[in-house]
Amino acid sequence: MAGDSDCNVTECTFTDIGGTAIQIGTFPDGGFETHIPYLPDNDRDICHDILVKSNTITNATNEDWGCVGIGAGYVHDITIADNEVAHVNYSGICIGWGWTPLVSSMRNNRITGNHVHHFGGQLYDTGGIYTLSNQPGSIIRDNRIEHLIKAPYATNDRGFYIYFDEATDGFTVENNYCPDAEFGYNRPGPAMIIRNNGPHVKLN
Repeated sequence: MAGDSDCNVTECTFTDIGGTAIQIGTFPDGGFETHIPYLPDNDRDICHDILVKSNTITNATNEDWGCVGIGAGYVHDITIADNEVAHVNYSGICIGWGWTPLVSSMRNNRITGNHVHHFGGQLYDTGGIYTLSNQPGSIIRDNRIEHLIKAPYATNDRGFYIYFDEATDGFTVENNYCPDAEFGYNRPGPAMIIRNNGPHVKLN
């Protein structure tokens, strides 16, 4: 969905999905230059104030391995909270689009309290939680991320519990449980705050 706002996806079950289970926001194509910030003239073209909470997503991405459990492109003020995302062939929860450290339409996004497990089933360059570009005021907190699968068709070894892909910036990342702090970094920005993550974290 693109341009939607003030809506909720809560307490739903998604299973046996060929591609992405929940997709939010704009993913421009048709020659769009992803290194340039996406700033539409009308802010209403950007999805915002959407809550994705307490959903169960299992066995998604069965046909298109490059899809994800929950995917959000150019969005702001999105909350993805308390979901279970499991048994996917690439990443579990992805937020952000483009490859730019510059400020764009993305900001104030929150990924909290999710349980992501058994991901990366076929492809790597992946994360249980995966981010792109500058998203000021955003949070990744209190998530449980585990069971990164050894992908049989991976062409690289970039499989991480959290992957801060190109030019990720503006996030506070804290109190996330994972078996080890195996995070990926691809040119992260200076406004990242990353603290207290790993196997010692106790979640309720």
